[in-house]
Amino acid sequence: MIAFSIWNIHIYWYGIFYLIGFLVAYFFLKWIWKKKFFLKHKNVQKILDSYLEDFLICLILWVLLGGRLWEVFIYQWAYFSQHLLEIFAVWHGWMSFVWWIIWVLIAVFVFAKVKKLSLHDFVVLLGLLCVVAPFAIMLWRFGNYLNQELYGIVIPQLFLESHESISTFLTNINIFHTYDLVDQNLRLNTNFLAIIFEWLIPFIIWLILFVVQLRRKKFKPFLNMGIFLILYSIARFVLEYFRVESQTQLIWWFTKSQRIFIFAFICWLFMLFYHKKRVVEL
Repeated sequence: MIAFSIWNIHIYWYGIFYLIGFLVAYFFLKWIWKKKFFLKHKNVQKILDSYLEDFLICLILWVLLGGRLWEVFIYQWAYFSQHLLEIFAVWHGWMSFVWWIIWVLIAVFVFAKVKKLSLHDFVVLLGLLCVVAPFAIMLWRFGNYLNQELYGIVIPQLFLESHESISTFLTNINIFHTYDLVDQNLRLNTNFLAIIFEWLIPFIIWLILFVVQLRRKKFKPFLNMGIFLILYSIARFVLEYFRVESQTQLIWWFTKSQRIFIFAFICWLFMLFYHKKRVVEL
């Protein structure tokens, strides 16, 4: 959705949200550098001081490219093969978060190799990014809401009539929502539910963990990444059953994304238990 236009140049909400998200990441990481929490880790401090802009620009480009390629070739190749120019229309959104994770790992790894960072430094950078990632991507979900995409299933009329007071309340708080560009039916607002359960709750938990770790001077990147990604996987797995576009992807009760999340959940559960071996002393 277009936020505003300047001389026939359209500025999209997605672009604004991406900018806000990366600015939040930039100022957060600059704050970490100024507070010198990682003073014992000179390479990390050097990246946050001298190469932070390069690091984030590299991340932005890789995330945009990687997320789009996953969406094009894995999820919607049948459509994009007939509309090749649409591949470059990144302002329309439709970038897979699953591939974002993989692409961020690749981007940070390549950056770490170029700057000759150790595996230890690589893990610390990932752990720091994970603190602000949920907030940044909450904005992305709000973009889905404004664009009226990834909407939920229609609320049965029988439920609306038999639970009128509950339905009114849920409509007032926008959990039941009418997507005007789609139809006039009340639908489950899976965008807001995703904001709450995929991003807001993990972000609050993660922020609390991060503050506690700073006070105890023991940073646990694997614990942080594991908890967030497990919470995300569970929330996303459940919400897949309520999103309209996911209904067409169901094969043996599971969508494409759900199969990935089952595998990812196992990997991230291992990460959660592995954190005891990877404590970064501050």
